[in-house]
Amino acid sequence: MDTRLRILQEAGMLFSKYGIRSVTMDSIANELGISKRTLYEIFTDKDDLVMQAIQEGSKHHKKVCRKIISESDNVIDAIFKIFTLNNETFGKMNPLFFEDLKKYHSQIFKQIQQKGDIRDYKLTEKLLERGASEGIFDDNLDFIIINLFVHKLVDLLHETEFEDFSKNEIGKSVIITYLLGISTKTGRDLIDKYLENYNN
Repeated sequence: MDTRLRILQEAGMLFSKYGIRSVTMDSIANELGISKRTLYEIFTDKDDLVMQAIQEGSKHHKKVCRKIISESDNVIDAIFKIFTLNNETFGKMNPLFFEDLKKYHSQIFKQIQQKGDIRDYKLTEKLLERGASEGIFDDNLDFIIINLFVHKLVDLLHETEFEDFSKNEIGKSVIITYLLGISTKTGRDLIDKYLENYNN
């Protein structure tokens, strides 16, 4: 593994565990057993490191999601597996990570909220198209609009008003309800079946 990738992975884990603000360039260098000079030869500043660490984490997450999609029996199976993966991933993260990102690295936060490499709409687009082809989602709907709305819905659920609710509560009350709304009878029956297994 090259030095840059090693730094990104280690820094990403530290940011996730302790928050961004408390993890300094000095502490990253000490943790990795390298000089701070080496860090600044590879990354312009902490902002640059934070951004690249997020990009690397996103790249890995999308790779895992694509594997889940390709190996799943159907689109609902894939969605429930990705939902579980996200719950586990974000459940391990220190809440300070996103608080610090918004407060001390606001430009990066704004950037990752926009459509691009990190906010990649292609993954959800692929899920929606697969669902329509499998007869699970209603193929008379405009999936461009639905895909855009899904991402706006996720943004909305990160607002402070929802902080007191668990990801499971939000998922069942909002995301599952939305999926039921765009599904055929076959899709709704399948969601009910997976939801029952998930609850058990």
